[in-house]
Amino acid sequence: MKNTGNRFYTIMIVPEKTTQIRKILVPAWLVRLGAIAIAVTIVLVGVMIANYGYVMSQVGENNELNTENRRLRQSVQIFKTKMGTLESAMERVKTFSTRLKVITGAEDRGGVAALQKNLPDAVANVGGEKSVPAEVAAIEAELDPRDPEHVELQNQYNELDIKISSLTAESLTLEQGLQDQYEHLVDQKAFLAALPTRKPAIGYFTSGFGTRRAPFGGKVKMHEGLDIANHPGTPIRATADGVVTFASTKAGYGQTVILDHGYGLQTWYAHTRKILVKQGQKMRRGDNIALLGNTGRSTGPHCHYEVRVNGIPVDPLSYILEN
Repeated sequence: MKNTGNRFYTIMIVPEKTTQIRKILVPAWLVRLGAIAIAVTIVLVGVMIANYGYVMSQVGENNELNTENRRLRQSVQIFKTKMGTLESAMERVKTFSTRLKVITGAEDRGGVAALQKNLPDAVANVGGEKSVPAEVAAIEAELDPRDPEHVELQNQYNELDIKISSLTAESLTLEQGLQDQYEHLVDQKAFLAALPTRKPAIGYFTSGFGTRRAPFGGKVKMHEGLDIANHPGTPIRATADGVVTFASTKAGYGQTVILDHGYGLQTWYAHTRKILVKQGQKMRRGDNIALLGNTGRSTGPHCHYEVRVNGIPVDPLSYILEN
């Protein structure tokens, strides 16, 4: 192809097996127009290919996002189920705590009320930043603000966050209430263990609590305990948990053991033949502390047993539960 006066282009066609050459004249403007059309076509094709690639990538991302959204919805649903189970468990624990408080008569003692007044933000940690469970935090981190389901998932997350805050506050309050009841029960257990509810020795009563004619001198005097008679050497046992505060000879009482049980309670065991414990020794209800005897001012082998409340003798029969 050659230029002929810049107005035409000559296209020469030379066959392989013949000598005849064919010439075609093409206007120059038509050639330039064709070149421009080819360039524009190439550009359009490139743009179309690029757009197609972008659209395909968006389709892939949308498919991945839809898959992720389905997974997130499933995660939110699972977490809601867990929250429902936790709420049900909390309700059962609160019901049990209420019944336990009624049965034991435990007092609030201001513990729960004080906790509610000073309860920290249930969704705040020491540093003041928001603290949420790992499942919810993972869901929040994966939410895409471009996703139209973002608002729905965010609302569900906010509802879970509020429930978590409420359950955290309730659990702290319930924990304090159960702690108060536990302390009350421990105190009650110690108090019950300190009550002298059993007989100090096997035998029969020969003298009760109250006024009587004294065996020595015949005067009417106050008898401040019980006398339980039996053979010498019969074991004398602690009637309640306590600590030995006296284990020696006392005037008129002979060899005597005194146990302090706390709560202002003391028990005295007198006229024993032999003391088996030492001062300061801790005793449990039923432990052997002495052997029945006839020491001191006594008319025969027996155990003189007293119960004193804040130092004042009271009738031991008001505590003894055994027949």
